[in-house]
Amino acid sequence: MMKTRWIKTTGTIALALVLVTGINAQPRNGRGLGPCGQGYGPRVAGNGPYLEQEYGNRPGPGRWAAERLNFTEEQREEMNALRAEHYKTMKPLRAQMAEFKARERTIMSVEDVDMKALNRVIDDQTSLMNKMKKLQAEHRIETRSLLTEEQQMILDRRGSFGRVPRWKGAGRIRPGGPGRG
Repeated sequence: MMKTRWIKTTGTIALALVLVTGINAQPRNGRGLGPCGQGYGPRVAGNGPYLEQEYGNRPGPGRWAAERLNFTEEQREEMNALRAEHYKTMKPLRAQMAEFKARERTIMSVEDVDMKALNRVIDDQTSLMNKMKKLQAEHRIETRSLLTEEQQMILDRRGSFGRVPRWKGAGRIRPGGPGRG
């Protein structure tokens, strides 16, 4: 009886240890290193913050563009200047969006939700998001105007303006995965 209990206890502890080790060895379901997000900023290497980003072991959008499009030094400088200008424009808007989201959480946290205030905050968020999207589109067009026709063609073949797809670990369902059909 005592020997059986000892075997069961030891076996349970060993199984728990194996499960914990297996779970901790799995990749996290987070964004990993990415272009945005708190604590998830890109690791920068080389001479340009936009052109030399690394995302884990795979190239990010800036690095892909730098490797495939063969930018001239002048293009690099102009793109970095455009990016810095765009960053200065977007930074206060992102901070304002964070304030709106915090205000929305505050409104939603009370027991009796003020729908007028909530709707006002949601309207503010959507108008700010609309403004940010327009600025992003303008930035892409300005950046694209610096490219030669051949570079634009390579970029068009890449699709999504040179962005690296973030399916793995981005918390999204893969095409053809669960939820289809």
